[in-house]
Amino acid sequence: MASTKTNTQLLNAYLSLTKDTTTSNSADGQSRINDSVKAICNLQGGKLRFLEDTVSLFTVAGQERYQIPNKFRKLIDVMIYSDNGADGANRSTIYSPEMVFDPTKWKLVLQYRYGTQDVPYFTYVERSELLVQPIPATTGNLMVLRGRLQTSNMSIADYSTGSIVSVAQNGTAVVGSGTTWTADMVGRVIQIAQTNAANGGDGFWYEIGTWTNATNITLTKPYEGRSIAAATATYIIGQAPVVPEAYESAILYRAVAQYWQENNDLQRARMYWIMYDGGNELGENKEYGGLIGQMLDNEGETEEGAYIPPFGSSQNLPQNPYYFPNQNASGFAP
Repeated sequence: MASTKTNTQLLNAYLSLTKDTTTSNSADGQSRINDSVKAICNLQGGKLRFLEDTVSLFTVAGQERYQIPNKFRKLIDVMIYSDNGADGANRSTIYSPEMVFDPTKWKLVLQYRYGTQDVPYFTYVERSELLVQPIPATTGNLMVLRGRLQTSNMSIADYSTGSIVSVAQNGTAVVGSGTTWTADMVGRVIQIAQTNAANGGDGFWYEIGTWTNATNITLTKPYEGRSIAAATATYIIGQAPVVPEAYESAILYRAVAQYWQENNDLQRARMYWIMYDGGNELGENKEYGGLIGQMLDNEGETEEGAYIPPFGSSQNLPQNPYYFPNQNASGFAP
């Protein structure tokens, strides 16, 4: 990610714009910031590109049910790879089983008694579990789940104790000195301060992928700045909202608008509502404007409809009676 505002930076900006640095307003501001992140991520039913992610799971022979990762609010699609080699890497066949949305239809699938095999016809979501039919016959076949992310509350202050000793250009290993990094920092973002001198960072934010110990972490993607070696570079580790950097100020505008509205400065509140979404949530406009209007124009919504089964629907195969090409995302044919 090019740049971002951490939770601490958003909260400090909120306190500045509300001109109220009291402890109670800080607590209220944190609540408003989290509420604003959720409100933004629920626009258009949450069908926003930046809320989509993938997770890899592996089949277990004879196991029908698989836990859907807690990070997913909704499962969108499933791909299953078979022809698994002994090394677990040779997966030459990719299946996109049909996702069944209708419980009655799933009951029909179960009644067919497909047994176990490595050609998946159907998947079904039941509460927090993914069900696969036929039941996988092989352990270790890759399953790639694509889902829409949940949003969790931010509450952690930035961490900047110690310094960065080394990180190689195009590398992912980061070594610190005087740091007390913890496993809880995985998923947060780190920025190494940019300087004119040698051994400075590139100023961009990188997600932390793994934690080894108090002085060693790795990034989810390679570091693109100049290599740093035997250095004492300053850095920040913080929580970042899931909202893309270009629209992060919308979080702030909505939180500040709520503050001024509750404190009866309606003119100032209206200014921030207009900056936020053009006055839509305020009730002044039916169309979205402001930063939210830009976000919805640029991010758009993804298509979530029926998914193509592993074989063409024209073939005489067992799954055909249960596949409807015109099925929409609700699971029912229009």
